This record gives sequence, C-alpha cells and structure tokens, in this order.
Amino acid sequence: MPKLSLPRKLLAGALALAAVAGAGLLAQRPALAQQLTQSAADETVAKTWDKFHYEGAKACSECHTFPIRQREKSLDLVLLTEYSIWQTHDKHAQAYAILKGPRGKQIGEILAKDVLKAETGCLNCHGMNNLIEENKAKKAPAGLELEDGISCAGCHGPSGGDGSWHGDHAVVQGGWRKKTAEDKFKRGMRDLRDPVIRAELCLSCHVGNAAEGKVVSHAMMAAGHPPLPPIEIATFSKNQPQHWRDAGKVPFFDKATGDVSKNYHLEALDFNQTEFALAGTIVAVRETFRLAQQRASFDDAKLKRELAWPELATSPALGTDLKQRWPELAMAHSDCYACHHDLRYPGYRQQRGFGYFVPKVDAQRVVPGRPVIRTWPLAGLSVGIEQAGTKSDALASALKALGAATNARPFGDPAAVRSAAGDLVGWCNTLLADLQTKRLTRPQAIKLARAICTLWDNAKGRTLEPDYETARQMGSMLLVICDDLKLNGEKPQKQMQELRKYLDTEPYFNRPQRVEVLLDVVREALGRPKANDDFSKGQQSFGEYLKDVTDKKKLEEMVGAQNQFLLILGTAFDNKKFTDALIKPDVTKVLQKYSDEEEERTLKTIAGYNPQTFKKHLKELLAVLPSE
Repeated sequence: MPKLSLPRKLLAGALALAAVAGAGLLAQRPALAQQLTQSAADETVAKTWDKFHYEGAKACSECHTFPIRQREKSLDLVLLTEYSIWQTHDKHAQAYAILKGPRGKQIGEILAKDVLKAETGCLNCHGMNNLIEENKAKKAPAGLELEDGISCAGCHGPSGGDGSWHGDHAVVQGGWRKKTAEDKFKRGMRDLRDPVIRAELCLSCHVGNAAEGKVVSHAMMAAGHPPLPPIEIATFSKNQPQHWRDAGKVPFFDKATGDVSKNYHLEALDFNQTEFALAGTIVAVRETFRLAQQRASFDDAKLKRELAWPELATSPALGTDLKQRWPELAMAHSDCYACHHDLRYPGYRQQRGFGYFVPKVDAQRVVPGRPVIRTWPLAGLSVGIEQAGTKSDALASALKALGAATNARPFGDPAAVRSAAGDLVGWCNTLLADLQTKRLTRPQAIKLARAICTLWDNAKGRTLEPDYETARQMGSMLLVICDDLKLNGEKPQKQMQELRKYLDTEPYFNRPQRVEVLLDVVREALGRPKANDDFSKGQQSFGEYLKDVTDKKKLEEMVGAQNQFLLILGTAFDNKKFTDALIKPDVTKVLQKYSDEEEERTLKTIAGYNPQTFKKHLKELLAVLPSE
C-alpha cells in the first residue's frame, strides 16, 4: 500500500492529538480540507496558502471543457472534459440550486430561516461560502461565486495569486508532472490521488466538520434534509460521476517508475481503488468521531460557535447554553435508525443488538434505547487491522469508554463522549500510520476480501449483527476489492451483481434521463433554442460521450472536432442563468420525480434488509473467491 498520511504534529498522547481541531494535517503529504481554518493549529501550513485565492469554475473551463489539437499531448494524463462533465453531469454543480429551488425554500420555511443566509448553516457545503469569505478577507479578485455550487477550487485548492499552480500545471513540457505532491501543495494544489486526503475532503461535508461549519443538524433533517448515508470513497467517486480516469487506465502511468510512481501514489497500481476503499473507511471512522468530539467541546477556543453549532442560530429561543442543549446537539451525529426505524415483527433489530462493535474486537454493549454515535464505518477497522497488523488493545479500551459515555445518559455524557471520541480519533491516526508501511499485493487483496466475507463469524463476545448502513459500507468495499482482483468469471460476476443489487450500492439508475434534462437546461442557460443545427449535434455527441467518459476512442474523436455545444459551453456559460433555468417548476418537477424514484428504491432496500440474508450473500461470494 502506498505511503499514507501521518498527523503533521505528533502530540503527546492520543487525547492531546485528538484535541487539535481538525487535525487532518499530514506529515508526508499535507492535507487541507476546503478551508484553512481546519489547520489553524499549524501556522506554517496556514501561511503556505495565505497568498493564494480561490478561483471560480470559469477559470478552469478554458482548458477543461473539451480537448483541442493544441492540447492533445495532455490527454495521456487528463481528459480535458472535466469541466463539462462536472457542469452537466455532477450533482455538486447543482448544490446551490437545491437551496435556491423548491426543496430549499420548503426547508427554509420549516426552519423559519433563509437557507441562503450563512448563519443558517447550509452555504459552506452547498456553495463553498467559507472559501468566498476567505477570498473577501484577502481582498482577492472576484471569481468564486455561490452559484458555482461545489466547484473546482473546493477540491483542487486555491489556484489564483502569485506563485500559484494555475499557470504552470497547464504546461505539459514544463516539468509540472515531475514535481512532488509536497511541491504542488506549496503552490496551492491538493493531492487528491492520496486516498486519505481525498477521503478527508469528501467527508468534511458528507460526514461533517464542525470547525469548518459543515454540520447537518437534527432540525435540518426534520425540516427535510436527507440523513447523510454511508460513504465508501471509491464507490462514491465512481457514482459522483468521475471526471477522471482510474489510475490503472491513465496512459501516462503505463510505464511509471521511480519518482513518477511515488508522486502519483502508484506503488500498488493494480489495487489503487482498494486503497481508496480501505483508507477512506478508516478516515470515515475518524471523522465521524471527530465530529462528535468537536461538537462536545463546548469551551474549545478554536471552534467558532456560529460554525460548530448552527442550532444556536436556527432556534435562538432555546438558549445559548451548549451543555443544556446537548441532547439536541448530539442528534446531529447520532445513529438515525436508533429512533427512526421500521416497526416490523419479526425484525432484525433484536438480532443486531445495541452498542459499538468492531468485528474481532470485544463488543461494547449499550443499553437499548440509548442512541449511539453513528457506527456504519466501524467494521472497516477490522479490515485495516488485518492489513496493517495494528494491535487492537487501545481500540477496545476506547470503545469501552465510549460505551460507558453513551450509557451515562440519553445521547451520552458530553465530557465523556469528547474524551472517548478523542481516543478513537488518535487510534485511527495510528492505524493510518501503520498502513503507510504496507503495500497491497494480490494475495493480500484476496485475504482482505475473504476477511470481509467472514467478519461476523466467531465474533468475540456477544455478536452484534451488521445493520444496513454497515452492510452497505462493507459490501461496497468488498465489491471494490473484487473489481481490482478482476474476477471476470460468470459465477463471481453473478454473485457480485446480486450483492450490488441487494445493497443498492449504485442507486442513481435515473442518471441517463437526468442528464438529458440537464443538457437541455444548459442549452437554455446558453440561450440556444432547440434546432437541428451544429449546436444540437454537438449536444448529442457529448451526451453519447458521457455514457463512458474514459472511452479512449470517443475522447480522441472529440479532438479537433469543433463540437459547437462544448465550444459555447466553455466560453459563454453563466452559472446564474444555469441555476435560474434549473429551478424552473417544470424542470424541478421532473428532476424531483427521478430523485424520488431512486429514494423510494433505497428505502425499500433498507426496509427489506436482513443481516442473515446479507451474510448469505457474503458466503456465496466467498465460495467463488480465489484461495489465498
């Protein structure tokens, strides 16, 4: 396994390590989530990006809308259609429109707050308002806008200002590709090919980060915001959808050796996606408990009250004493299904049990009725231990303390939760550090796949069965490993497809229809009426390309083709007009219908889930896996 990230500062003791707000700072390849306040504890890192600013998506569109002959040499590494895929195909580009549209307005009415105002707590995840405010503080040129939604800068880093990466990265022969990830970071570019760094970034919104003002409160969910589902990074990236090739399909990497291999984390190229799934799940554990730790740290001077606890603004009449409001605050990081569940008989909740359970580690039971902190990524720690060989004694101790903290009172005793969660954050950092020394090989990948299939066999203590969220997380990881193993036989493919269907790991079955609607929305934003012209032909051609953006032949066909749709998209597109066209009633009605159909299937999957059936699927897949 390639070298993973270490904490930037090794503080004495796990509690001290965990207490640093947003301690996602990494020694070998520094990681920063969307805004630099996460790294406020490290002034050196903060100053590294201090002279740079965040540019809007338009700054990237010139080169990354579609490939032209002059940039053909870049195609061995990038697609040059990244902006087009994001704008027409990716829900991140629609994030702000959701707030501005009917769903956002409805949630705002229920909250009695304007969701387009920063104090409500929505804009940092839906419009990168944190980065916009940072630009304003630096008096940077205008460019980044809320209408961009979640755009290029939020993931790739600040590309504007003297010495930034914007210019040099575009020169194929300029040596940029030979620079280390550390060198690129110093220029403002985030290393998203590092599994830990990418996971930290995605999870800052999809799990939450109180220091960055990314918290989905219980009030928001009650008002209509969906609960945040499990997120396995490799599968999530694929479903996003990707606007990049997997490392194994990048021509530039075909003969990568030495520094190139190291710079792009290709030491185990054949199992690149497995690395993302494994490291991402461990980071998911860490960030889940970091969120609980942060939210229980009432006196932490590094946390801004208006960012870490949006409940104070949305319901000020309930007071500002965080200790008094703890049960309400704790619901934001608690297991939703502890209270919201299908009252069926017979059901699997009694089989599942109540508590914190890492397979092969002592189960920590919790009094039935005490909502636990969300547990869906915990089982992944067993797979990490399998790979890294890390001792689990400290993990068992931290889980025991967490169980006691949860039992102490409904939603747990905040001081005890803060302490136990901090220990878990520190232990996860230890596990990630141990994984640095390991490299994934085919025998090890087979071993990990077989380990997942038998996770719930002969468990220590009282066996707690996997709930749906745990099953989906571990099932997704297993499928990623199987894909990397290239199990192409009829029986393995059949078992993999059955597991994929049972867990609904790829839920966006209405995406082709949704893309057709979005392409028409883009057309309207560009002011182009429907007609049988070169623009329409270009739109149709691009729509075909979107069915497989990694298809080398289709990509090459676009070089020099003068696709009029993409030409105009790259030069005349206006995100505000796009948002306005996207939230028109006839458009939102159709898009909501597609989303509702997908959500209905997901809910049916959850309602019909049974841990025994899941384990049966695991046994069937185990039977067709290669032996060690």
